Amino acid sequence: MTHHRLLRLANISMVIFLVVACAALSIAYLQEEKVSLGMTVFMHITLVISAALFKLAYVVRLIAQDKMGQPLV
Repeated sequence: MTHHRLLRLANISMVIFLVVACAALSIAYLQEEKVSLGMTVFMHITLVISAALFKLAYVVRLIAQDKMGQPLV
């Protein structure tokens, strides 16, 4: 896999995990009265996992940028 493709995959992954985390946050905290207890617990777990995967995707992005010689931002 080329570094450009890895960077693109990491960027897309970051966007997806951010959307998932925002959805889980919305359901777990803002709509907890409307969903079951099991769904609320599942959304809390999803929030933790999606945040961890977002951070992992960011690290992969930094690695790809480093290999391509781009500044790390």
